[in-house]
Amino acid sequence: MNRNMALDILKLIMAVMVVGLHGRFLQDISSLGSYLTVNGLFRIAVPVFLIINGFYFYTVLKKKSQVTWLKRVTILYVVWMTFYSFFFYSLPDFSLIGLAKLLKHLILGYLHLWYIAGMIGAALLVIVLSKLSSILLLVSVILTFLLGVTIQYLAHYYVVEDRLHALLNETWFHRNMFLFSYPFFCIGYLIRKHKLHENLSIKSAALLSFFGLLVLSFESFLNFCKFGIDGSFDNLLSLILVCPFIFIFFLKYPVVGSSKNLTLYSTAIYFIHPLFLKGFIQFTQFDKTILTIATIMASVAASYFLIQLNSKLKILL
Repeated sequence: MNRNMALDILKLIMAVMVVGLHGRFLQDISSLGSYLTVNGLFRIAVPVFLIINGFYFYTVLKKKSQVTWLKRVTILYVVWMTFYSFFFYSLPDFSLIGLAKLLKHLILGYLHLWYIAGMIGAALLVIVLSKLSSILLLVSVILTFLLGVTIQYLAHYYVVEDRLHALLNETWFHRNMFLFSYPFFCIGYLIRKHKLHENLSIKSAALLSFFGLLVLSFESFLNFCKFGIDGSFDNLLSLILVCPFIFIFFLKYPVVGSSKNLTLYSTAIYFIHPLFLKGFIQFTQFDKTILTIATIMASVAASYFLIQLNSKLKILL
């Protein structure tokens, strides 16, 4: 069966960006270059993944197979949370704080697995809200997204008093299923529902993507001027401008094939890369750029074996 290989290429690019983000790519070479990628360009990766999943979730709902979808993604989450439990699990001391920390990891996801937890939550929200009009869904997308952006900027720019600042600055408080995952997942759902990708030419999508990337770079540059290399941003305002058009551009780009290998590699790289990243950090003295490259290479090699194993188990990717 033919599939859109351009979208598979996009997924692979996004997976590599996630590795670069976590590896702090270029930090040892150029502070500005690192910031414009790690807290600029690379930040499109997760929103684009969410848009892709939301786009195809429309078909899931039309076929009334949401239970099957949720079961499959939940199993994926449990498998990889179990795999990484070595890094976060310890026997709780049965104090309220100890149990709360463990529960937080289990619900919100460890490290990169927050994406899966957030996607499950976003899908549940779309299931509940799908009976609403598209106008109301769009309003909910804009309001939740802007709230997430506002919280992050209030925290980073110290607009609020110290006690509230500490709460707002917690990553989970603004990067969660309500304020981050849902808006982008629902955008993908609405694009598919109204066939917006069919009404936008590939040239227009390319121009809008380019413009969005310029705006994203400018926003990132302003943040760099304020905070230097230490100011980390997940909820960037310009992401809602650039990510949908990048998705549409690749969706319309004519690259047809039948192999699923690229999309399997992108998924495998996403899941396995923290293992190598942590290993290299602990046992080597790699600078950030070499660390990122080494992690990508090791993850690609490991992905081959993960794909082979998944062909037997069907629960890894």
